[in-house]
Amino acid sequence: MSWIVTMAGVVGLAAVPASAQAAAAVDVVAAVQRLQAQSQSVKVVQHTAADWPYDPRFGEMPRGACRGGSSDPRLTGVVRLGQGGVVTADVTRSMPLGKCHLQFLREDAAGGDRRAADLAKVGSAAHKVRGVGGVLYGAGPAYGGKSWVRLGSAPGGAALYGDQIIDVFDLGTLKALVASASSSKPGPSIHDADNRAVKTWGYRGTTTFGQLFKVSKPFKQMLGGRLNPKYSRITLHWGISTDLSGRPVIVQAIWRPGEGYPMQSVAVATRFSWNVKATDIKAPRAGGTARDPYGDDVIDVFRT
Repeated sequence: MSWIVTMAGVVGLAAVPASAQAAAAVDVVAAVQRLQAQSQSVKVVQHTAADWPYDPRFGEMPRGACRGGSSDPRLTGVVRLGQGGVVTADVTRSMPLGKCHLQFLREDAAGGDRRAADLAKVGSAAHKVRGVGGVLYGAGPAYGGKSWVRLGSAPGGAALYGDQIIDVFDLGTLKALVASASSSKPGPSIHDADNRAVKTWGYRGTTTFGQLFKVSKPFKQMLGGRLNPKYSRITLHWGISTDLSGRPVIVQAIWRPGEGYPMQSVAVATRFSWNVKATDIKAPRAGGTARDPYGDDVIDVFRT
């Protein structure tokens, strides 16, 4: 069964009860601690719906000329957990831009727009990112070619996060969100990363960019260690659904800054499948170095 994330939310995320629920029968924090201790591997499938400010050049194109393509990132891969959270990750990311998107980005790049130049490379094909041993590697057009290159030092989760801003495998982040949840109760059956139906327990809540920045080290790292005060009050609706043993099955994040912000709205759904057979994720043989493209991840546009 296929699935898609929408701005209305999925699995009831848009409707968050106002009052706190009774204590959860499922303990996601204890489950994640157990998964870390077991060095468990997990399959990941992630879809993002991003609403960029409207480009008037689309209105100037002939009818039907801009059909196809999307600016919505997609990610698949496998990660391994360990002490502290995600320790290694091997993912493929794509942003299948249409020909009009690419045309406009290339026009902007010719005018000196660095972000447009990077996005044109990112949107031309899928690329691979791997985090191993505290080093981030990349391969694909966004990094100069098919061969692996070294992008620099980074935590293992850097390969996985940036569109999804909630690192459910970081205990500091997880504990803070669960403690502030406005809803903790049995949820509906949902589909994991392999489209298998799973009975769930759901946590729901809201926070702000400013609050998440204070409690989440990974979010702080995504933003380069600084949050623009203008963005601190952006409201974030979040949801974590687990199986009945507490293992995360889907993590959702929705924020709608509206007019005057780099993006008007974003919705991300990250799905997981457990009990996967995964070989060790090893550092690739890198033939050189390169920089991580600006704008490669959704959160990049909120960096200052």
